[in-house]
Amino acid sequence: MSLLSRQVQPAETYLAKLTSADWATLAKRRVLLKGGKGKYGVMVATPVDAETAWAVLTDYDNFHRFLPTVVESRVIQSEGGRTIVEQLDRRRILLSTVESTVRTENLEIDRQQISFRLLEGNLQHMYGHWRLDAAPEALVGKAAHLLVSQQVHAEADVGPFKSMFYNLFETSLVDTVKAIRAEMERRAAASETVKS
Repeated sequence: MSLLSRQVQPAETYLAKLTSADWATLAKRRVLLKGGKGKYGVMVATPVDAETAWAVLTDYDNFHRFLPTVVESRVIQSEGGRTIVEQLDRRRILLSTVESTVRTENLEIDRQQISFRLLEGNLQHMYGHWRLDAAPEALVGKAAHLLVSQQVHAEADVGPFKSMFYNLFETSLVDTVKAIRAEMERRAAASETVKS
């Protein structure tokens, strides 16, 4: 049985924490990163529809095609809205290349939220969720229809290198959400081309 929460926080509660400066950042198509020391929220606005966005977030077998540090990705098990995904991650850290295999449990809820947690990997723990919410036009402009966000808690046992881990993790979060938005927008543009 999964330990993941099946609760979806109401959008009003979730978005009420954003300041006017946060909304201005999103309106400029910049990535909004909040938090620190292993607890983060990252968000972007995009003009794509929810169906396209959901298709990208749940395209587990193809993460290696569009996520910057993922070199292999495959579904290990899938049952209903619960999917176990294994990824091989490769990144440059200082002068060396570091590879790690990560296995996560992902629980899809109402085509709006994907709760996830680390099952195996080189972190002490990692859990959180991805969300899709309608973008308030008055706050982010007519060009954005959707907010794509991730909340994540992560810790690694790296002793004196904790601050370096946090910096690398923050950079990775921003790069990942940029890549996800780019893939969403690429697919939306390709779909429009096919329709016309």
